[in-house]
Amino acid sequence: MVSKDNFLEEIKRYGIFIKTKEKLAKYTTLNIGGPAKYFVFVKNIDELIKVLKLSHDFNIKILVIGAGSNILVSDKGFDGLVIKLKGEFATVVIDRNNVVSGSAVMLPMLIKSAVDFSLGGLEELFGIPGSVGGAIVMNAGTKVKTVSENLSYIEAIKIDDLDAKVIRLNKNEINFGYRTSGLEENFIILKAAFLLKEADKNELSKRITEVLLERSKTQPLGTFNAGCIFKNPKEGNMSSAMLIEKCGLKGYSFGDAYVSERHANFIINKNKATCEDFVNVMRYIMKKVEEKFNIKIEPEIKLIGIKL
Repeated sequence: MVSKDNFLEEIKRYGIFIKTKEKLAKYTTLNIGGPAKYFVFVKNIDELIKVLKLSHDFNIKILVIGAGSNILVSDKGFDGLVIKLKGEFATVVIDRNNVVSGSAVMLPMLIKSAVDFSLGGLEELFGIPGSVGGAIVMNAGTKVKTVSENLSYIEAIKIDDLDAKVIRLNKNEINFGYRTSGLEENFIILKAAFLLKEADKNELSKRITEVLLERSKTQPLGTFNAGCIFKNPKEGNMSSAMLIEKCGLKGYSFGDAYVSERHANFIINKNKATCEDFVNVMRYIMKKVEEKFNIKIEPEIKLIGIKL
């Protein structure tokens, strides 16, 4: 049986810097999460393929994180390899109406880059704090827009593909739905192409300012949060935020985790909340909503090493 020391040595042999017992809290917008057994920054496709192949060889679990804006990580951390993309995965190339973005690019930066070239279509998404890859995986969006609407194609690698080949998936080959894409478990997105429309640069700039202002009025910006915690239910005509608010749960807290008084579907890490604090608030919300409305609300955030 190969040892973990051999895995570390093989990774280092390729000149890839790897950390052990790296706290994941600092890579999440909730500032919550225990240590990863292994942690690597990967800056190009060759490094990624080498890391994936070694992980297969040593039977090591893999978790890819983007901006960490939509995940809750267990206080115990992750017993495997966490991969974070950078370098060539953080570039944007614009050719006429076509915008090709690396998956590690922050979504607001992509939108600003498009606006600089007088290209519109994504501005309604401004203020969503995730990476482009993460946004596509969860089909991030608002009431009026989702990131998949202007998508042309993605390039990705299947995590369980032993040959680690880059594949291209056109938009119609991806199973997009409400806050889902079917890419969640087994794909690493490398880049994404968007088809945008020419528009007046000043009008686009004005709109992203308006969108950010609207968000600041309704969301607790500037706090440790992970955006909306629960998906809106299919049944009924109330959002999860409204259901939670009608249960009188704004301001409810457990430890240092509490329900935002500005937006009831946000749970905030006040200072030093643990994952356990956060999960206790989630469970209480789910229990109260089901008791009052007979509706089961489901998490929108990705849970790492946690069972509700």
